Amino acid sequence: MTVNPIPTRLSSLTLEDLSQTEGMPAILPIGSTEQHGPCLPYCTDATIAEGLALRLAAVLPAVVYPTIQYGYRSNPKSGGGALFPGTIDLSGSTVIALVRDVLLELIADGRRNILIVNAHFENDPFITEGMCLAMEAAGSGANVQCIQTNWWDGLTPETINACFDASDFPGWALEHGGVTETSLMLALAPELVRTERIPSSGLEFVPPAYLRFPLKKGDVPIEGNLSPAVGSTAEKGELILKDAVESIYRACEKEFDAAWPFAIAMHN
Repeated sequence: MTVNPIPTRLSSLTLEDLSQTEGMPAILPIGSTEQHGPCLPYCTDATIAEGLALRLAAVLPAVVYPTIQYGYRSNPKSGGGALFPGTIDLSGSTVIALVRDVLLELIADGRRNILIVNAHFENDPFITEGMCLAMEAAGSGANVQCIQTNWWDGLTPETINACFDASDFPGWALEHGGVTETSLMLALAPELVRTERIPSSGLEFVPPAYLRFPLKKGDVPIEGNLSPAVGSTAEKGELILKDAVESIYRACEKEFDAAWPFAIAMHN
């Protein structure tokens, strides 16, 4: 597979540079600012979303827009960030409005193929609503195709089994600060992972079958992560990235405007 070593970031372009990207799709990464346990930083979701977007832009012609660094409130059964300092939670209405407004700006700038890459579990329904509202506001005459995906959506059972060779797969809601996120960070930004703080044993956490407010200590493990990071490796992170890139590439190839110039085939 041929790789473009310098993916196109909007943040590094000039106005003249941008004019050379006409017709290229836009990739919008979305993450969060949220605690991720003892070994991962608050930027984990944003780093994974942006890293995957750049991997995609390295094998297809696209412009990667600045990552949205804040996300919907982190719930105890899928994060629990509100119980820890440093997590910045947005309301659902704010996430919806933010996504809607950014998408409408991209459409106004002439982007007709837009890919949203999400890495924060709780964002999903609010991104969907913002996307729907933007598409309704743009109208069918705008001829816009928009895709939303979470990085975990297209992973094959083989990849999941390979990642959880040393522990049981807890489900994506509880895979917070666990094997997959730690492996992805080891692949994308190893300098940010506190490897010496990866626990040497598993973490047993069974969330209650209900959600209560106000939240109380004990709703989330004091460590901050919801599943063990034991067995995390950069190699597993690369396996996840390869699988996710291929899955998302195929979705874009199927759903986006046929005129999109796919300059690089996935299987040269």
